[in-house]
Amino acid sequence: MTDALAHQADDPANSGASTSDPLVSVVIPTRNRSALLREAIQAVWSQDFAPADFEIVVIDNLSTDDTEAMVGMLRLQSPCRMTYHRMDVNLGPANSRNKGVELARGKLIAFTDDDCCPAPGWLKLGARAFTDDSVALVTGQVLYKPGQEVKFFSRASGEAPEEHPTYPTCNAWYRRNVFQELGGFDMRLCFRDFRDRPVECADSDLAWRVKEARHSNVFEKDMVVFHEVERLPPLKWAMEPFRLFVVPELVRRHPQLRRELLTSRLFFMRENAWFYLLIAGLGLAIACHWAFVALALPYTLWAARAGNPRLTVLDLPKMVARAGFIGTRQMFMCAGLIYGSIRFRALVL
Repeated sequence: MTDALAHQADDPANSGASTSDPLVSVVIPTRNRSALLREAIQAVWSQDFAPADFEIVVIDNLSTDDTEAMVGMLRLQSPCRMTYHRMDVNLGPANSRNKGVELARGKLIAFTDDDCCPAPGWLKLGARAFTDDSVALVTGQVLYKPGQEVKFFSRASGEAPEEHPTYPTCNAWYRRNVFQELGGFDMRLCFRDFRDRPVECADSDLAWRVKEARHSNVFEKDMVVFHEVERLPPLKWAMEPFRLFVVPELVRRHPQLRRELLTSRLFFMRENAWFYLLIAGLGLAIACHWAFVALALPYTLWAARAGNPRLTVLDLPKMVARAGFIGTRQMFMCAGLIYGSIRFRALVL
């Protein structure tokens, strides 16, 4: 951190806000997304909420772009208190969020991500949901940013129009005292995938620990966060679901997730069962009799039209190409789940 920014971080007067403790601390982890982070911060500024009642805490996971300088400029313009902290080592978002809570001063911690924009009313609705002292966790809808089109190779970051059993942290609020009592995000649930990227399920784990500790949680449908739609290169898009290898550990720790998250308490997706049938059918057709290839039909028909049910036999080349990409993606997903099932000794397919 430069000397100028270090001085700004230590001097609340430079952040344009009151020195009294706010009600809400908005914690945003970030890495190399300065343009999107700017949008996120400006969306928080635009809330119908008194600037003295909230602060923004940005935790930088060793960005190599202009994030530090950009945040430094925004802090000079901020109507609310802003804190910027650059981590010494990148251990992933969970560690950054823990650090953000450590630096936060609000009674309520509102988490969102650097590629998200909270909708107007987000702060007001979130704070209002904690009127009952028994409530420790509040989540809301996650929708794609208006006007952004979800295409075939878009990252499946996932919309959550209803309460989702994974409780995505891009739109999750916690009482700070409960967060601290439970030890925050468990860093033992932060791993690295075969591409050496941080992979974690600490966010879902904390939400379930809150529920299992008999605290109340609320889903506030009108408390919306809009998520960026990101397009991936085809190979990265296909490999992305391997990150699901953490799901078996999450299910092992919280068995209720078998009912809440899985299909038939076993399959992460219904289509996974069809994929295993496809593999079995092809193997049996080679080893025993060609008729077993019929087992491959459910998955093949689904994959050919997945993502665009309007395709017809006239679009056969496109259907075949899509099915190939989807099958490759499914292979990485199932491989990740099988690997995780063995590693964590909890079967999820």
